Amino acid sequence: MQPVRKSTAQPAGENPLTFVMSDATVDRMGDVIEQNGWVLRNFKNNPMALFNHDSDMPIGRWKNVRVEGGQLVGELEFGPEGACPITDKMRAFVAAGMMRAVSVGFRPLVAEPLEGSKVGGVRFKASELMECSLVSIPANPNALAVAKSLNLSDDVRQLIFGKSADEIDDNGRRGASGETAASTPNRKNVKMATLAERIVDAQNELVRLKDALTEHVKADDADETVTIELADKIEKQETAVASLKRAEKALGTITEKQEPKGTDPRRPFAAPAKKTAPGDLIVRSAVVQVLARIEGRSVLDVLTARYGEDDSIKTMLDVTTRSATAPATTTTTGWAAELVQTATLDFIDTLVAKSVYPVLRDLGGRFTFGRNGVVSIPARSATPSVAGSFVGQGAPIPVRQAGFSATSLTPKKMAVITTFTREIAEKSTPDIEQVLRTAIQEDTGVAIDTVLLDANAATTIRPAGLRNGVTGVTATAGGGFNALVADLKALVAALIVSSGGNIRQPVWVMNPVQALSISLTQNGAGDFPFAADLRNGTLLGYPVAQSATVPLGTVALVDAADFFTATGDEPRFEVSDQAVLHMEDTTPQQISAAGTPNVVAAPIRSMFQTDSLALRMIMDLNWSMRRAGMVAFVQSVSW
Repeated sequence: MQPVRKSTAQPAGENPLTFVMSDATVDRMGDVIEQNGWVLRNFKNNPMALFNHDSDMPIGRWKNVRVEGGQLVGELEFGPEGACPITDKMRAFVAAGMMRAVSVGFRPLVAEPLEGSKVGGVRFKASELMECSLVSIPANPNALAVAKSLNLSDDVRQLIFGKSADEIDDNGRRGASGETAASTPNRKNVKMATLAERIVDAQNELVRLKDALTEHVKADDADETVTIELADKIEKQETAVASLKRAEKALGTITEKQEPKGTDPRRPFAAPAKKTAPGDLIVRSAVVQVLARIEGRSVLDVLTARYGEDDSIKTMLDVTTRSATAPATTTTTGWAAELVQTATLDFIDTLVAKSVYPVLRDLGGRFTFGRNGVVSIPARSATPSVAGSFVGQGAPIPVRQAGFSATSLTPKKMAVITTFTREIAEKSTPDIEQVLRTAIQEDTGVAIDTVLLDANAATTIRPAGLRNGVTGVTATAGGGFNALVADLKALVAALIVSSGGNIRQPVWVMNPVQALSISLTQNGAGDFPFAADLRNGTLLGYPVAQSATVPLGTVALVDAADFFTATGDEPRFEVSDQAVLHMEDTTPQQISAAGTPNVVAAPIRSMFQTDSLALRMIMDLNWSMRRAGMVAFVQSVSW
């Protein structure tokens, strides 16, 4: 969205450096800016003053910008004297009172047609101030003569008076830099924004809208209508961002499917490596390793042929294969370390549709091990209390000391293997990336949630399950709406009691079957009271995390604020077509073990004999509940 610019030339007191930046009068375009709708937070972080909206012409900064008496007012502070000759001459001209015009550049947040306007004017109800410039509209006709008396050079006079900062372009709006806009260029020569750039712009706009809403609701006299309109705009912008992301994903899939062999894989749409999500780097490094194994080529040759000279994928490949000659490592601060950590977290985020773990992790505390062998997390003990007490005048005040404990997280090795035949890998090219992504998402999600949701204690090998040491709530018999409500109330009550009433981020954890049952349960009046909530991913205002790994009939309530995680920053992938595997997804055994009699695991499968490939992923992962009792669950529900 192009910024809108409006000029004013009004005095704001005796100080020539105090300007009325904007007011609520109808301008000659028929527009009105409501002054109580200004959003100033981002502008105040960098209140640079420009000349004629030219970013190459900074002349100082704005101070004490505020809405006062129905006007946006600010004080211009020129740059240091002697630092810039042109700025010094502008300072003299402004001090003489001959240059009083400024122009605000703003981004409309909420706007509506101006009632009664004959020229199609707009009422800007909420606007984000982006910049404010001193512009070349003199305050009176004698300004040029005064400029000459001040010995301003021809260049400076032309700079100030040569171009109007409020001229109108061919579309009836102001030029972007204070000069008459050029005619509309031939669209054949215009470089259109890429889809990735549009996504970035849309996300930035979403952030700006949220900031505007946050600042607006802080005001004592916040207009409820503006609040509702900003909320509607945020909802629409979120939908737009999601649509653009779906389009990008679909476009990437289509272009890869249509790419014939022998074409240059480095063309922008076929290999959008520079615009790919960080988590995709991990998947693509696995793709390179699988194809290298299938085709009998080096990983660097496959990388170049499929994705081009992509340094990001190459760095991830060097990390995930533990290359001894890696040009960048996870300890290289400034690039590789941040890249790998970001990619690892983004990779785990892709499990959201399949796993409970990322939902709890995002609402709780998360750390990375990095080069640390242990992550220690301090926690408040329930007792003793440091609560205040009422005391009499002159009476001694109780001295209390809080109790603290620490939970230590050490790296635990999380690993998973997935297999597929060589024919699937070969015939799916170039779709093998989606094949591996699906396999990793499903298998890794199951591997994590199986441990996360059980009741086993922590060992040297694995973290504790969420239900470890927790006594379940007794399920209500009878089924139907009454049993459902009773079970939900019992879970909330159990968490309130065990937390001492301090619940912060409760999350429901359940099987999709239970979520469907809740949405289809009717009350006595025949209504479905929870259906709308479940469609929005919540229940009683709490987020719902669904996973098929949750046992049927089990529902848990977890305070995610006390769920702390630590991950390694080096996920590793290895591919084999020679391995022999015990095909067991829960309790795999050694292939054979000596004994009386000897034990042979079954069933087993040879990758070589069946012409299959095995992809193994290993990464460090651990979690812990910072406070005990922050989990409540019920089993064998009757609804």
